[in-house]
Amino acid sequence: MTKRNIMIACFVLVSMFFSVALFAQAVPRASGAIANTLRGMNITIGNWWSDYIPASYQPRSDYEEKQLDYRKRLLAQYNFQMQNRNIASWGEMAQIAATSIMAGRPAATVFVLQPDWALALFRQNLLYPISTRRSISLTATKPVEWNRQVNTAFTFASERGRGHTYAFADGYGGSNHAAVVFFNKRLFREAGLDPNLPYDLQRSGQWTWDKFLEVARQLTRDIDNDGVIDTYALPADLSTEILDALVSSNGAMYVDRDPRTGLLVNATNRPAFVEAVGEYMKWRDAGIMKPKPAGANVPWNWHIPEFNDGRVAMRIDQQYLATNDLRNMRDEWGMVLPPKGPRVRDYVVFNDENVMVIPARGFTDAQVDAILWAVQAWVTPVDDNWRLAAYPDYRDRRAVDETLAMIRDQNKWQWKYHLHVPGLNRGGIAWEIWWHDGEPAQLIESVQQSWNNLIADANGL
Repeated sequence: MTKRNIMIACFVLVSMFFSVALFAQAVPRASGAIANTLRGMNITIGNWWSDYIPASYQPRSDYEEKQLDYRKRLLAQYNFQMQNRNIASWGEMAQIAATSIMAGRPAATVFVLQPDWALALFRQNLLYPISTRRSISLTATKPVEWNRQVNTAFTFASERGRGHTYAFADGYGGSNHAAVVFFNKRLFREAGLDPNLPYDLQRSGQWTWDKFLEVARQLTRDIDNDGVIDTYALPADLSTEILDALVSSNGAMYVDRDPRTGLLVNATNRPAFVEAVGEYMKWRDAGIMKPKPAGANVPWNWHIPEFNDGRVAMRIDQQYLATNDLRNMRDEWGMVLPPKGPRVRDYVVFNDENVMVIPARGFTDAQVDAILWAVQAWVTPVDDNWRLAAYPDYRDRRAVDETLAMIRDQNKWQWKYHLHVPGLNRGGIAWEIWWHDGEPAQLIESVQQSWNNLIADANGL
């Protein structure tokens, strides 16, 4: 190699080094007090599903490689340890959180909990009022866009809460529980429909209940003219997810929260909810949903292979299935939000999020400041191009560029307050729809007393 070539090679290597350094996420600057408190701390974010330990974690993508590099630099710069740990099973998590905090020896520095678990801990005065600290701003959008609906849902204006916030979550978070409609492009094409029709209708604002039913009728086909339906628009189950989609897409809710008192209230007697139940009955009577097969041994999840194996054209469920259940589906599929009901002007994202809480016992105020700062630094995105990271999880770009973009828009979100009510089962309405012959209001009335009792218990009344 000539001297000139050696110099060029060195220049390229130096340029690559500086390019990586230039575009790597910078470690945020902590105040002297927080830096001193962090030194030597070991912060554990406790969950019930997986571990993330920087020293041993194996990244699965370019984004995760950048994230791991950033987190290692963060820990090294302030000389502390931090990790996500699976500290309990789903069934054990609520009890372990409660008993360990009551004992003054929290099993985690930060607990990730379902909303109803977090609410129960708040009722027992076991959560730290995080909004009293100033090391982070929960109303900020940079460096982290905090979840505004979690802030609202867990800010309590009662005398006990004194207007403080007791739980938080970062931006869109990771639950991916938005209600969506998955659709099979092959079955759309075979029915004489454009395989991208749901995307086009959604983009034009014409993806409505009426249009959905019109399309669903075209997708429900007797292909060989023997009087038996061969392909349905969607399966009859999962009934609760179908009802969720109809309720939320009409701007309705099972349970709401009174903005004046902060108390949960039963919202099923409102006109928008009654309309949603009536629309479900309309779909039932239209014959567009494949009935559950007869027999005593039919599994509860019989509906899953109906869509995954290409026997029904659509599936209404939660968004996380795109990266789970549908990853290996043979047919090409797309994803849109549920169609709009008559009482809304825009699409609604019916979503929830697991929330983070800090124990009320076991940490000083200075330590809570440091913990909050560290959590914000830990979850700070290392790349603003979220679309690029999402494309591998979906079959087409429109699912990301159009639908996922709306799912991430906090202005479209509607919080699932019914998740704050232990024991409330939407199946009391969703399952009974299949056998109910009367008016929607009559079916709703049948669960009113039991739901009101559960809501009163959740309110601590």
